[in-house]
Amino acid sequence: MRYHINTLEQKEYEGRKYAKAEVLALDGTELEVSFGDKWGEKLATLAVGQDIEANAWQNPKNSKWSLYPIEDRKPRSGAGGAYKEKVIGEAMQRKEVSIGKFQDNKEWSIMTASSMNKAIDLAIAEYRDETILDTLEQGIKKWRDFIITNWEIDPKDYPPFK
Repeated sequence: MRYHINTLEQKEYEGRKYAKAEVLALDGTELEVSFGDKWGEKLATLAVGQDIEANAWQNPKNSKWSLYPIEDRKPRSGAGGAYKEKVIGEAMQRKEVSIGKFQDNKEWSIMTASSMNKAIDLAIAEYRDETILDTLEQGIKKWRDFIITNWEIDPKDYPPFK
């Protein structure tokens, strides 16, 4: 609301500056008010005859009135560009590490399942031959070791990639 300052007295109490004033509101109401810490540096610029924009508040304990400045509120801006870039970069690094771990685990899972499956097939085929003296369990372990040992191959060693 808009107030007109009729009288003004600058004061100080225990190192804190404040002002006492009589003001006239637009609706014709006269109030005895105080201006406190919320006014900051604006407190020194207040003068008799001046019109100000302020909010009035009445203390419920002692019924005294105070005027508070209407603050120019600026909308909060988002984080700065450099900070956003840093956060995004860190997130990307964590994502890369997670994807790398996932791919390693996936490759290991494929190797484990495939080598066991093929080792069983080869051991069963070999076990049917009566001249082989290995047990089925020994055959599975032998073929699995062979498959895992030879898992990584260079395509250039085999046709048609030679």
